[in-house]
Amino acid sequence: MIRKEFLPVSRPDVSEKEITKVAEILRSGWWTTGPVVTEFENNTIEYLRDSEDLYAVGVNSCTSGLHLALIASGIGSQDEVIIPTWTFAATAQVVEWIGAIPVLCDIEEDSLNIDLSKAEKLITSRTKAIIPVHMAGYPCDLDGLRNLARKYNLKVIEDAAHAFGTKYYQRKIGNFSDLCVFSFYATKTLATGEGGMVVSRDKQLIEKIRQKSYFGINKEAFKRYGATGAWFYDIEDLGYKCNLDSIHAALGLAQLERLDQMVAIRRQIAKRYRDGLSGLVDFTADSDRHFHPYHLFIIKLRSPAITRNDLIIELKKRNIGSSVHFIPLHMHSYYKKRFPENNFPVANKTFSNVLSIPMFSAMTIEDADYVIDQLKIILGG
Repeated sequence: MIRKEFLPVSRPDVSEKEITKVAEILRSGWWTTGPVVTEFENNTIEYLRDSEDLYAVGVNSCTSGLHLALIASGIGSQDEVIIPTWTFAATAQVVEWIGAIPVLCDIEEDSLNIDLSKAEKLITSRTKAIIPVHMAGYPCDLDGLRNLARKYNLKVIEDAAHAFGTKYYQRKIGNFSDLCVFSFYATKTLATGEGGMVVSRDKQLIEKIRQKSYFGINKEAFKRYGATGAWFYDIEDLGYKCNLDSIHAALGLAQLERLDQMVAIRRQIAKRYRDGLSGLVDFTADSDRHFHPYHLFIIKLRSPAITRNDLIIELKKRNIGSSVHFIPLHMHSYYKKRFPENNFPVANKTFSNVLSIPMFSAMTIEDADYVIDQLKIILGG
């Protein structure tokens, strides 16, 4: 029987905690950047860090965070930055915003993460940084990245948009590279609608990003409106308008309190999918060595009897949402002109067979079983 309600590919998980915390901010009258943002930054540090110091600054999006991370790292005009072709536009476009050159790299077939052996072949005298993407929440080879960065003196800026809560050899993402940038977009494991966070062990880098995130002002500008603040401030550098506001930070605080529970549900659903669809479709990488929070659940089609696009249509008839993460950058019109050689055999081979099926912590096991049953009917399992 076809379910009556549409099951989206993703939906925010909202409880009374989020509603209460946002209501408190609305009643307080302090809606923009303020003490609640600082609290969210501090709580995020406490959640992420291991035995060493860690610093964080909230921003209005992961995109803004990546942009500021590049600037703070000294990446500039005509420098080259290696990124995977299998990513969203933001990863590449922030590079071009600062006048640098994105260099697209092919991916590993199992993880959809950047292929470091191919990345090394792309390094030139102008290469200054590499931006890995932890696709769907599964971690990149961070040991390999560290070795590559040391060998060629490269900055590593992790695009961890999918990876809040991910562990690499049981250490949480955020503790490894020069800079790591998270997304709190509405579909993420921790969702605030819009928003992000930049973390680093380098306090000076974080304070530079904090200053640039609000017009280059020399102190926490919001304090000038408080009872103990002073009206005077100085603009010391060129900056931007990328600060995180208190409403989104309040959502983040509530989500952070519930994060382990929400991730546990995602992992339970992922196991249900893997058990129920085993032998019918293939899956992207998972490993007992790491901890995968499953921002996305991606399947790879085996059956030649139905195309990916036809499967999307069939699922929609059954009130099941799906999506494709991602159209590789080199397949878009703008980047086709930039990379006409199209030297991305793994991405090209993989693209037509991947599909993201519903994955969010407000789902039920019954929802997952419905998806499994309908896929079995469609694919003849």
